[in-house]
Order: sequence, then structure tokens, then C-alpha cells
Amino acid sequence: MPVAEKVPFPQVPPATVVGKILYVDAAGEEHGCTGASIVADGKNTVWTAGHCVHPGDGSGSDGFYDLVVFIPGFRESLETPGDYDAPWGEWVAQSFVAPEAWTQDQDYYEGDLAAFTVEAPDGYTNLTDTVGALGYQFGAGSDWPDIIDSGYPGEGYNRTDMDGFTQFYCTGDVVDAGNWNPLDNRLEMNCDMGAGASGGPMATPEGQIVGANSHVENDDQGQRINDHLYSSDHGDQAVAVINAINDAN
Repeated sequence: MPVAEKVPFPQVPPATVVGKILYVDAAGEEHGCTGASIVADGKNTVWTAGHCVHPGDGSGSDGFYDLVVFIPGFRESLETPGDYDAPWGEWVAQSFVAPEAWTQDQDYYEGDLAAFTVEAPDGYTNLTDTVGALGYQFGAGSDWPDIIDSGYPGEGYNRTDMDGFTQFYCTGDVVDAGNWNPLDNRLEMNCDMGAGASGGPMATPEGQIVGANSHVENDDQGQRINDHLYSSDHGDQAVAVINAINDAN
């Protein structure tokens, strides 16, 4: 269904595999994205979009944001509306890996993907044992049936009910965005989630990540024109990122 629906209880596993990412950019402004716990050595890794951890401004490995936090089960506070609860703790990012196609070239077709390790907050051992983790199938093409796409959108295409506090999901097929264009292997899905859902996983029913929400189509005035939601190609670049994370652990 291209019309996203609310996840009934995101603070309960297995929905807590997906969480909210809060980060502070170089200008000191706070933003929200989405990420997912992913199977990796060390059991403390989050998969997301490159633009959720780095501006893609050519600054390379020196440009990752200073403060990035992953909050599984994120939800609006029941006691203080406008604030949030973190029922599974706040997991602060420690190290980042993203392709040069993003950190140097801001390439949305090939590079808008990243992974980062997190530090367990007091009372927890590691992220995987706490909330679970999704597997992955990288380099296996851009056409996938019955994908589940999750995120924390703060807006949506022709939607007024997305506030950034609530986890939503879409289901449907993912297709090769470039059809027969060998230079465009992005993943395309019909889903009306917007900003805030960036970095959320496109995953198979078996729990394998095949893409991450990256961008939408806008007109010349910056207005979204359809419900197409795109992921960068999760081929060689994604394989290299997850391998680098594993090698570091």
C-alpha cells in the first residue's frame, strides 16, 4: 500500500529494530531521520542514509556530524507532549562509514547510505541483543516484491498526520528506478512518507534490508510531485560499507 499506516506499537519488538535518529548539523540545528539495527560484528550497528550522518559536502571522513543518537522505540512522551520517550535508551554514535560517493560527491544514485556503531547506554549490553537486528541482501538487484518500508516521517505526500513522533510503514513492490538504464540502479517504491523517514529500511518480509529511504521527486519550486520514494543503489557501495564496519570490529 503506497499510503503509509501507523505502526501500532513501535516501542515493542520487533518494531524496535527501527528507530529515530536525532542529529545536530554543523550549524547547530537538530534534525530527525530513521535508522535500523543491522546484523554486524560487534552487535552495535545502525544502517541509515548517508545524509543522516554527513552533509555530502566534499569534507570526506572529517565531515560526519558530531552528535548522532539512535533511539529505538522512539515515541512522543505521554507525560510531556512535544517531548519524547526513549523506552530502550539512547544509543550514541561512535564511528561512521559512508561511501566517498556520498561524503565527497553527494551522489544520491549510488552513495546515500551509511552505517554507524553505537555505544550501549547504562543497563544494556548491545543493540542486537536489546532490540534485535535486520539482516541484509546487498548487491542482489533493484527489483523486490512485498517490501516493508518503515520510518518516522515528519511530513508526507498529501498527508497532514505525520509528526515525526510516530513510526509509519508502507508495503509493496520495489522496482529498478532506471528501468533499462544501466547507470541508474536506484530502488523505487510507491510510498507517501516524507522527510524524517530518510534512512528507514526497505526490507523483505524475511527481515533483510535491501535499501534505505533517500529522496523523492520535486518540481522546480521544491514541491513533491508524486508518491515515489527512492533508495540509492545498494550494490557494491553497500557491501563495502558493511564490510568496513565488520572489519573495524
